[in-house]
Amino acid sequence: MTLLQLRKRTMTLAGSVMTAYLIFHMLTNLSFFSAPAFEQFYAFYNQVWIRWPLLALVLIALFIHVKAAMAIRIKNSQARQVGYKKHDKLHIPAPLVSLSIVLLLIFILVHIGQTLMLDTSQVRQAMLDWFSSGWMLLFYLAGLLILAMHLLHSLVNVLQTLGISSSMHRLSISSGVVLLTIGFAAVPLYIWITA
Repeated sequence: MTLLQLRKRTMTLAGSVMTAYLIFHMLTNLSFFSAPAFEQFYAFYNQVWIRWPLLALVLIALFIHVKAAMAIRIKNSQARQVGYKKHDKLHIPAPLVSLSIVLLLIFILVHIGQTLMLDTSQVRQAMLDWFSSGWMLLFYLAGLLILAMHLLHSLVNVLQTLGISSSMHRLSISSGVVLLTIGFAAVPLYIWITA
């Protein structure tokens, strides 16, 4: 196995850890619609022996993912004089992809920072306060949009690397990403609309 293949696998593994966490996070956020279930879950989740190891795992996966992605991007830009054949109907210019990655990283770090500053016994109230603000709602929805684009691009590339490029698989990925995005957007939109 070459170093490039090892980096790709490492990036994929770290991305898989983060994707699993995203699904878990989205499902727990949806429990917001049942206040007792939401508060009961977060009372359990915010115990030191659960919250901090899980946060450490996500941050380590994020660091590994970003580091591997940067190494792959540098290696590819040095090695490739002629670009790959494009399968996407919509080609996104490389500078825009780079900007979206930086914005996504900022969104993730701000979101983690927010959660670290909140009173863990008042998670539901913090969400009500955050998403009553139109600016916070726009920031969050923009972050979700960038995350969705990144997931679509990344997961399709993973399948392509594995030799799977059927439209059925792309449709499954697209559907999953859309459901994840709707799941994440549901609570903030509900809070903002009902505020």
